[in-house]
Amino acid sequence: MDGQKPRADQDSPSPPAREPTADHDCGLVHGFLSRLFQDRFLASSPAAAAAPPPANNLVPFFSAASVFASPQAHAHARAHAHARAPAALAAPVTGRSSPPAPAAPMQRTHHVVFCVEDTVGLRDDKYTVGVVDRSFTDVDTHEPRPQRDYGEDIERHPDVPLAEFHKFMKTGIPPRGTVLVSWQTQLRTELIPEAALQLLDRALYVGDVVKRRAEDHMSGTVIGTTAVCTLFPASLFHSGHITQATTDDLSIRNVPANELLNVHEYVQGAIVVYRDWVGRIENVYDQVAIKLSNNSVVVVEDPAELEHDEVTVAVERLSVGDTVKTKKGNLRRGLWRYGAFDPNVKPEGIVVETRPIEVDVQWLARSIAATDTQYAAEEPPANLGRDELESASFYRYDASAGAASTLPLSPNGTDRAYHVADVAVGDRVRFKDLSAAALKYDGTHTLPNGYPQGKLTRLPRTDTLGYDMNVFLVMQTHTRVTVQWQDLTITEDVSSSLIPDPNVEDDDEVWPAEVICSKEDKAAASDVGQWMKEPLKVGIVQAVKSRDRIASVRWFKNHDIKFFGADLLRPATTGELSETAEDVSLYDIYSSPALTRRRGDFVLIHPSGVQGDLSHVSGPDWFGEVVDLGLDGRVTVRLGAAKPVTDIRVVYEKVTLAYSSDMDNEFLNTQELDGDSIEDSEEDMSDFDSASFNEMWIEYEGMEGEPPVGDEADWSTEDEEEAEEEDDDDDDTSMPDLEPTDGVDTSKTTPDPANSASTDSTNDAAAREETTETVTDALAPFLILDTPPPSSHHYLQNTSASSSAFMRRIAKEHKILRNSLPPNIFVRTWDSRLDLIRVLIIGPSDTPYEYAPFVIDFHLGSSYPQTPPEAFFHSWTSGNGPVNPNLYEDGKICLSLLGTWHTDERNESWSPAKSTLLQVLVSIMGLVLVKDPYYNEAGYDVQRAAPETRLSSALYTERAYFRARAFITHALSNEVAPFTQELQYLYRSDAPDAPRLLDKAIEAANDVVQRSSAAGEAGERDGLRTVSLGAVVMLKRQVEKLEALRQGSTST
Repeated sequence: MDGQKPRADQDSPSPPAREPTADHDCGLVHGFLSRLFQDRFLASSPAAAAAPPPANNLVPFFSAASVFASPQAHAHARAHAHARAPAALAAPVTGRSSPPAPAAPMQRTHHVVFCVEDTVGLRDDKYTVGVVDRSFTDVDTHEPRPQRDYGEDIERHPDVPLAEFHKFMKTGIPPRGTVLVSWQTQLRTELIPEAALQLLDRALYVGDVVKRRAEDHMSGTVIGTTAVCTLFPASLFHSGHITQATTDDLSIRNVPANELLNVHEYVQGAIVVYRDWVGRIENVYDQVAIKLSNNSVVVVEDPAELEHDEVTVAVERLSVGDTVKTKKGNLRRGLWRYGAFDPNVKPEGIVVETRPIEVDVQWLARSIAATDTQYAAEEPPANLGRDELESASFYRYDASAGAASTLPLSPNGTDRAYHVADVAVGDRVRFKDLSAAALKYDGTHTLPNGYPQGKLTRLPRTDTLGYDMNVFLVMQTHTRVTVQWQDLTITEDVSSSLIPDPNVEDDDEVWPAEVICSKEDKAAASDVGQWMKEPLKVGIVQAVKSRDRIASVRWFKNHDIKFFGADLLRPATTGELSETAEDVSLYDIYSSPALTRRRGDFVLIHPSGVQGDLSHVSGPDWFGEVVDLGLDGRVTVRLGAAKPVTDIRVVYEKVTLAYSSDMDNEFLNTQELDGDSIEDSEEDMSDFDSASFNEMWIEYEGMEGEPPVGDEADWSTEDEEEAEEEDDDDDDTSMPDLEPTDGVDTSKTTPDPANSASTDSTNDAAAREETTETVTDALAPFLILDTPPPSSHHYLQNTSASSSAFMRRIAKEHKILRNSLPPNIFVRTWDSRLDLIRVLIIGPSDTPYEYAPFVIDFHLGSSYPQTPPEAFFHSWTSGNGPVNPNLYEDGKICLSLLGTWHTDERNESWSPAKSTLLQVLVSIMGLVLVKDPYYNEAGYDVQRAAPETRLSSALYTERAYFRARAFITHALSNEVAPFTQELQYLYRSDAPDAPRLLDKAIEAANDVVQRSSAAGEAGERDGLRTVSLGAVVMLKRQVEKLEALRQGSTST
């Protein structure tokens, strides 16, 4: 396998086995569909019933999402499910041009939500079927320059305006009401209005979180899937002799998926066990045998040289029944099983057998009970050959197998043995019991819609030289899913009637049977170590009142749970579960990935975790799949690689995660980024006129809606200013612009420095009283202090520059800041470290940040202004989550001007000649600390007016509101140098003109509490003036702390 072509008699592998694709089927499929899929296969489809049928009452569409694979891999595909790899790119369609724009757009008859990976059909063409690749609502697909993902030109539907199409081709964001569809039956990709489409099927998997509507508060978890299929003999699909008669005779309809198994024993993504290791198959290499027209059979030398007979597109993995052609040399050098090479016989035939001979495996984990003897300590080789595959130490996890001994329902009555439809459209399958299937599908049954169910016609091995050719192509699936909702109800629904939950990434969301921890710890971080956490309470969620953001939790009585960083420290014990449940705010608890398990997770079982007798089980009893979560603190694990397959129940802490579908990116060697790199984005937008976007226009409102003060010309460095300063004296020791503002004694604005990660240590009340007396009526927006910088400045240890050019630029920045700072922004620097800056920003009114103080440290490096300033945000949320999508808890600020985020269409990247520190500050005030911070998330801004995002936005806003109240408490409880005087004056001063922000913050929060409590369950919540009851719990707690601060201020 080192570049040489192995011979067939050496069991040569084929190219890496990926997804069976339908590119090789497209040559016949369009004509075939017109005969096969008229009204016969979808008439019973629940998805079809959701839309009005055409006048002739025929239901023209069928589900074919995986026959013609999408260019995008499903992000939530189950690890053991049939892998959905990108299809090979087809050659561009020639002779096709975009039609002219229409006179009027199409009108939708009813509202249907289209999601990525949906199977869709054209309303006016019953034989055109495709898969949605991009949608307006799925921001994860909004990569710019979509043409890069396709081999042929993306087409524009006539009802899509040309200007919107051009914009889409740059931004990658489909206009609202449109989707990008890959029409697999025609090998083309098109941006098309949703009104022109009909939804056929939606792929949902066990563990997916779903809603009925995006506006709903309650979500649910898919705990099971079932499907019925329509099958057609694979050997006849390419025969070219398909008629309506053969379609009626040979198609078999309404076949339960659990009666079938994949023709390929090993598929990409399957989980396997070898010795004491569990791994995931990355590639499969097959040996392929074909039968020629003279009834001879040969194992070809190089399967990579086989081409499908109908089309010239490369075949990624062959299956029994495929018709292929190759070069004569590939046959001559093959291994002949029947007959011998005859140069007069055409080198084409039908595949009669594929046999896996090698697999590439990514090893995931080792058995916890394994010892260092024999093979356990050493990871197996990444490539396993036939000897290993056929050894007694090799096991394949059977995802479709049900447990031979299932567990009874637990006393709470909610545990269910789940089921999985492990069959996808386009799969080649066999019946698990062919004889029983022949008796069941004998042609005598009629479906409720009046059509025949069909007859299974067996192909005797005597007619096929002993090879089993009873292989069928899955042409259609109808899927139903079982969902457990947050209120603990369980329903069975058609998959297309549900949508993926857009809030699934919400860290504050929980679901029944999930193990959670209180955010309150047993001991302070200093007592147990900075990275150690020991939650005060650990419990199991019983149910969730999703609208109220309240969870019902049973707590463990005597748990011993500790975390070191993100890892669970062992030994760990949850202990006995309390009998009664307590209602708690979702914002008071969290789910730890180290302890929480999800349905579909593959886990290692600790030896002490197995209860009961497993002596009847052979094979791996230390590894399995989580198939259910119990309300009693136990998970049900299916030993799917053991014989017989058995379900066992284990406490949470006795299982360790080995693999989850969320880990797929690690195996694809992809890197999770917070956005495109600056270089990529600038290259992508290179054809924009950058000059037109150099000016940054910001609509800004201060605390009272006042406009910014100062001349607008001072907001940026103008070319004429640069020329003027070139004539200035270069004497860096006398810089009049750097003199402090008159009227403020800067020597009293900085307290003694103390060691702290983000603030200086607390002084006594007398020190605060003294500083209060020194504050003047007018706070200086900008000051240069003659005291040392505080020890808490994030960049204190960074080196400073002192070149004349650097100092001239700093002088210019100071001049702009002194003259043009908007209200409620206070800037301080130090004469000993002019490269260091600390900024205090008071959150704007009518935002969740109103009245809250935000402190940011800046460093102007030696390369400034060629590179943007470094910035660090002091987060005071105590690890409870970010206060803004752009302000990270680790101090990172995502802003294009700072070079920490990709530039948008306005090209707001840092410009050494034009950009200034003032521009950065105004951007943070006007573009980050906004009323609806949810839309600050990358790609979400385009959905600002979308009704389906209002709930998500309101939930984010209410979190930001009560978290921002904690910033007030922190700033007034700790000395934040050098803003001690300023904070005292702004929040606590009784001076006539003082803003008294503490009083205003308390009054506003109390108004929110009263308004929200009075609204009850029926009130509309915007997250700012009316919040959920769970947020009210948090807000009341913050108000109590603020009241205590006010009382303390009054008493002193």
